[in-house]
Amino acid sequence: MAEVKPPPLPLPPAGFGWRTLACLADIIPLIILGVFLGGYFANTEQLEAKQRVDDFQKRLEQQYMKTLSNPSEREQTALRKMIMQPDSQDVTAVQTWYTHQGVVCFFILLVGLALQEIVASGQTIGKRIFNLRTVDFYTQQSPGMMSCFLRSAWKAAFLALVNPLILILGIINFHIPLFRRDRRAWHDMLTRTYVVDDKKK
Repeated sequence: MAEVKPPPLPLPPAGFGWRTLACLADIIPLIILGVFLGGYFANTEQLEAKQRVDDFQKRLEQQYMKTLSNPSEREQTALRKMIMQPDSQDVTAVQTWYTHQGVVCFFILLVGLALQEIVASGQTIGKRIFNLRTVDFYTQQSPGMMSCFLRSAWKAAFLALVNPLILILGIINFHIPLFRRDRRAWHDMLTRTYVVDDKKK
C-alpha cells in the first residue's frame, strides 16, 4: 500500500538556520538593552550585590593570572578554593544580581519581541532582515496578540530566567524543528503559529 503523505503547507516553513539567525538578530540587542537597564532599575541592595560580584570576578581573574605565571601548589589550591568553595556572601551576591538582571531582561525580551510581531504583522527586526514572518498555522494570517505574547514569553523565559528546568526544556524546544516537516517548535504548536519563508512564496 502506498504511503499517504500530508498535503504541503500553503506557505513554505522557514528553515532552521534562517530562524536561528533571525532569533539572534532579535535577542542580542534586546539582551544588551536589558543588561544596561538592569543597572538603571537596580535598588541599593542589588547595586551592592553587583559591586561584590565585580570585586569577586576581579579577584578571581587576578588569582588565575598568578596561577598561570606561578603554577605552584599553593596558587593552584587558592584558585581551586575560590572556584569550588566561594565565600557565601559572594554566592548570595551573584544570586541577587543575576536574578535581578534576568528579570529585567525577561520583561525587555517579552515586550520587545511581542510588540514587534503585533505591530509588524508577524515580523520582528530579525525576521525582516531574513525575510521571514510568523503566521497563524490554519489561516496563514498574522498571529493574534495573545499568540505573540505567549511566543515571546516562552523565548524570554528560556533566554533570561535562571532556571535549570526551563533551560533544559528550551534547549530541547530549540531543536524540535529539525525533526518536523513543518519546522514548528513547541511554542509554535502551543500558539498555533509557524514561521514562513517569504523568499519562497
